Amino acid sequence: MHPKASQHSAPTVESERAIVMRETMISTVPNALVSAAFVWLLFGGQATVSLWGMSGLAFDLVPTTFMLTLMTTIALTLIFRKRRRGTSRAGAPGSGGPLPLPHHPVLRGIVLAVLLSVLFVPASVAVLSAIWIEDWSYARVLWFKIVYGILVGWAATPLVVLAALRERG
Repeated sequence: MHPKASQHSAPTVESERAIVMRETMISTVPNALVSAAFVWLLFGGQATVSLWGMSGLAFDLVPTTFMLTLMTTIALTLIFRKRRRGTSRAGAPGSGGPLPLPHHPVLRGIVLAVLLSVLFVPASVAVLSAIWIEDWSYARVLWFKIVYGILVGWAATPLVVLAALRERG
């Protein structure tokens, strides 16, 4: 098939996978930067960070997970819709059926943010509480949160991209 022709047809399973992988890798940098910014905003100036309490790392995972997922969902949904607008693919579903998510980007973001928060936060807090011996340095929290943000992005981005690719209309 001619490369230009593939731009105007529904994505195949192989092209969906390639798009999902590309977008997931691209999302790594913004998710790392946003996570680092959250650490600076919440813990900047502190020599150490505790696990528990309103100013602890465990509590911080809730807004971090929610906001990273929400921002990723809204941004990618709008980007994919804009890309699709100028092509004959508008309204052409991807290789699979649509994902059971709201069409509105903010509602879609809230649903995915709640889902990933429910999945990620308790598991992460359980692991942290099992390995936590003493308060962590700011630098250690920064590195943890950057990796955590990347992992949240790697979980959210494929869902968001597939939902956008498989939208009807």
